[in-house]
Amino acid sequence: MDLASIKTNPSSLTMDIKKEKILVVDDEAVIQDLLAKMLKKQGYEVSIADDGVQALGKIKQTDFDLVIMDLKMPRMGGMELLREIKKLKKDCIIIAVTGYATIDTVKEAIQQGCFDYITKPFNVEAVEHIIRRAFEMRRLERQKKQLQEQLEVTQRLSLIGELGAGVAHEVNTVLTSTKLFLEIISPQLSGAPEEKNIRVVLEELARVEKLIARFLSFTKPAEYEFTNTDINDVIIKTLKFLDPRLDKSRIKVKGKYGQNIPKVLCDAAQMKEAFLNIFSNSIDAMPDGGQLAVKSELAADNVLITISDSGRGIPPKKISKIYNPFFTTKAKGTGLGLSIVHRIIDRHNGVISIDSAPGKGTTIQLALQLNRPGKPAQ
Repeated sequence: MDLASIKTNPSSLTMDIKKEKILVVDDEAVIQDLLAKMLKKQGYEVSIADDGVQALGKIKQTDFDLVIMDLKMPRMGGMELLREIKKLKKDCIIIAVTGYATIDTVKEAIQQGCFDYITKPFNVEAVEHIIRRAFEMRRLERQKKQLQEQLEVTQRLSLIGELGAGVAHEVNTVLTSTKLFLEIISPQLSGAPEEKNIRVVLEELARVEKLIARFLSFTKPAEYEFTNTDINDVIIKTLKFLDPRLDKSRIKVKGKYGQNIPKVLCDAAQMKEAFLNIFSNSIDAMPDGGQLAVKSELAADNVLITISDSGRGIPPKKISKIYNPFFTTKAKGTGLGLSIVHRIIDRHNGVISIDSAPGKGTTIQLALQLNRPGKPAQ
C-alpha cells in the first residue's frame, strides 16, 4: 500500500502482527501433536523437533521466543540442549517437560536457566498458564530494562546539556568577534582574490551559528502545552508534510492506525517534531527506496506507536550512543535528531525503545501513557 492510500483512507491500512514463536521438542509424536494443536489454538507460531540435535539446528536458524522441551531425548538430552540454547540466545524462555522429575533434575534445570517445568501427564490449562506467565514476566523485565535505560539516558543528556550550554556560549562569543572582524575588512578587499575566501568563511560561520542555536534550543526546556490530542491525526499530518521527500526517495508507507485509541494528553507541536525527526532518519536510511511501516495501538493504559523502516540499520556498538547530542551515523547529520526525540518523549512521561541491526532496518517504539500530564521543565 502506497502513501496515497493513507491520504484517502487511513482506516484501510493493515500490518502483520508478530506472533510469538514456540518450538516444541519431544520424541513422542503424541506429545508433539497435543502441544502443537493447543499452542496454535492460542495464536502462537509453532515448530516441532524430534530431538535435541534437530532442535538446535532450528534454533540456530529461527529466533524462537520460547522452547518447550523434554528432558529425556535421544542424541542430545534436555540438559545439554538447555545449556546450548542459553549460549546462543540468553533471553529465550525454556520450559522443561519430564516424566521422571526429581528434586535434583528440577533444581539443575532451574539453575541452568529453565523458567519452569511440567510433568507428564500434564494438564493443558496448567501449561497454558505457565506460558502466559512466562511471556508476562519477560514483558515486565524488558519494560523495567527500558525504563532504567531511559533514566540513564535522561541523566546523561541533562549533564551534557548543562555543560554544552556553557561551552556554546563561549564559542558564540568567539564566533561573533570573528564574524565582526571579517565583515569589517571585507569591503576593503572588494575585487581582491581574498574576498571570495572571506565569503566562504562567513557562510561557514553562519552554519555553525545555526548549529549552536539548535543545540541551545535543545538544552533550554521549551514551554509545553498539553491538550487532549488525536495522536493518529498528528502522525498522518506529519507524513503528509513529508510527501515530497517520501515520493522522491521512492519510499512506500504501510501501517495500521488503531481506531479505538482515546485522545492522548500531549503537546501536539512537540510530538510532531518528534515524529518528523524519526521519519527523517528513516528516509535518510533508505536512499535507494524502501518501506516505512507505522502502527498505533492501545495497550492497557498506553498508546504504542511503532515505526519501522527497511533501511541500513544501526550497528550494535552505536545503539547506546544514538541519543547523545552531535553523535550521528550520517555523513552530514547534526546528531541532534534522536536527542530531541528522547527529550520530548521523556517530557511526556513516555518510553522510547529502539531495535536495529545492520541490513535489517530499524524499529522505534514510543509508549505514551493515557491522561497523564507531562513532567515540568527542568
